[in-house]
Amino acid sequence: MGFGENLRKAFDAFSTLKVVDKESVKTLTKELQRALISADVDIETVLSLSKQLESAALAETIPKGLTRKEHLISLTYDALVDVLGGKTIAAPEKPTSILLVGLFGSGKTTTCAKLAHYYGKRGLRVGIIAADTFRPAAVDQLEQLVKQLPGVQFYSNRNEKEASVVVRQGIVDLMSKGVHTIIVDSAGRSALDPELVDEVKRIHAILKPENVWLVLGGDVGQQAKKQASAFHDAVGVNGVVLTRMDGSAKGGGALSACRATHSPVYFIGMGEKINDLEAFHADRFLSRVMGYGDLKGLLEKMEDLKIENINTENPLEGPFTLQTFYTQLESTRKMGSLSKIAEMLGFGMNIPKHELEVGEEKLDKYKSMMDSMTKQEKRDPEVLTTSRIERIAKGSGTNESDVRDLLKHYRQLKKMMGQFKNLDEEKLKNPKGMQKLMKGFQKPKKIKLR
Repeated sequence: MGFGENLRKAFDAFSTLKVVDKESVKTLTKELQRALISADVDIETVLSLSKQLESAALAETIPKGLTRKEHLISLTYDALVDVLGGKTIAAPEKPTSILLVGLFGSGKTTTCAKLAHYYGKRGLRVGIIAADTFRPAAVDQLEQLVKQLPGVQFYSNRNEKEASVVVRQGIVDLMSKGVHTIIVDSAGRSALDPELVDEVKRIHAILKPENVWLVLGGDVGQQAKKQASAFHDAVGVNGVVLTRMDGSAKGGGALSACRATHSPVYFIGMGEKINDLEAFHADRFLSRVMGYGDLKGLLEKMEDLKIENINTENPLEGPFTLQTFYTQLESTRKMGSLSKIAEMLGFGMNIPKHELEVGEEKLDKYKSMMDSMTKQEKRDPEVLTTSRIERIAKGSGTNESDVRDLLKHYRQLKKMMGQFKNLDEEKLKNPKGMQKLMKGFQKPKKIKLR
């Protein structure tokens, strides 16, 4: 069971209690302790959080208009948000220079390209300097990634072994091309040794960067604190990017460790694709991993990718026809897998991940079958009869079971869209709304799409 599921379990169990007393509060804090420790959050932070909650939960006075249970739910949620980063500190909107540092395997090179994509989408002319002279393959990898980014400039010099010289040359080259933002990918090592520190300091002296960001894998857990402190002391880190946060059980530990070092987490990597980089918001991250969704994040992603044919005011509004079903499946593939979108909508925990993966081959089948339908059938597939299903299968070169699979998939998604039309991020900022939302998500049944 992952970090978010453990937290969700604790919240769900508590929300069903009729009485809030010393015993029930202790039960809640024990469940929270298990969830946080399993996510590699350090013991001192966990115990401090537990004492804070136990003390506040049974206080004599509670805010007017709230029950004691609602008050405790609100306190717990706010405390968890604080542990994971607290108030959002936004990354600079128009940075002139970013130096990325980190150890081997942290995802630094991929993050370099993701940041170029992120700032390029926001109208900045971005240039990348490949300054990892220690690992030639990193230069090749970065060059290949940049080829996917129209408008992003790239500089490397494979014949130069001194990274600071490459950076000096790169600055001249990129400035001559009218670049607004320079991102430098520095070398990594298996540990922060004196050689790496000296190299980064020499690059720093040439670049004089506004921003020195440490790239850490979310799976390092508590080790993030040690690495962040060491890099900060060595080169003055003023921001963090956490990678592999989509599949790490220790992500909560990494976030809390960065919080302890006062290093703001600006971005989190949520997948391998170029656009799988998100501005970090502790409250929205917590909501998503617990299965309550991040609708605002989903809308931002749609807007960022300029997804067409979807109402970005509210993607759940309007009639959900078979044509809508296909168009949205096709369009949202730009955003990654459907399982990620389901997670952001708040029902990812209810659906087996493999059920949501619709590959190219299946989409092609769906298209062929729909091309064999009438306009009326696409608007209202409930009018389809057994004989029409047989004819559609023959006309599209598929089987009747394929047509029924399409219809079942459509009906299930239509039902879920209806259930989540009223999902609202603001509910999580209101104790009464949050408790109501939690009740709506309790005891989820696994949804089969086939």
